[in-house]
Amino acid sequence: MQRKSLNIQSIYHNYKIIPLFLCIALLIDYSLTFHFAGSSENILKYEFSPLLVYALENDFVIPYMLITASFYYFAAYAVLGLLHGNEVYPIGVAVILLMSITHVLGGLSWYVLKETYSSAVLTLSLISVIMTITLFAYEVIRSGNR
Repeated sequence: MQRKSLNIQSIYHNYKIIPLFLCIALLIDYSLTFHFAGSSENILKYEFSPLLVYALENDFVIPYMLITASFYYFAAYAVLGLLHGNEVYPIGVAVILLMSITHVLGGLSWYVLKETYSSAVLTLSLISVIMTITLFAYEVIRSGNR
């Protein structure tokens, strides 16, 4: 048990690994979307992400997924790198993990097909946005008071 705790702590403190969770979650999301949607027409008609719809319409889904995953990784890496060692680092990790969970649940929404489920996934997404804005505002205010 002690070793497992040390492994989890080493992952938590490694801001190079945490962004990988978000990338993997994105790939799971889109894989589940294409698996459970049944057809491209369903995705075009019901998908929440306008960028995915655009990529599907223009037949560049795989490059879009790779570009998005790369952007997610480097953005999360940069943010966690700036926050590492700071008191708000845990909140940054929580936002990234919440976004990861939201992506996986979003992909599963094609299987569940319930409006309340989709609304819950959207709510989780909004919570991560609110947490991010709040964290940014806190850091701006705190750095202005130094």
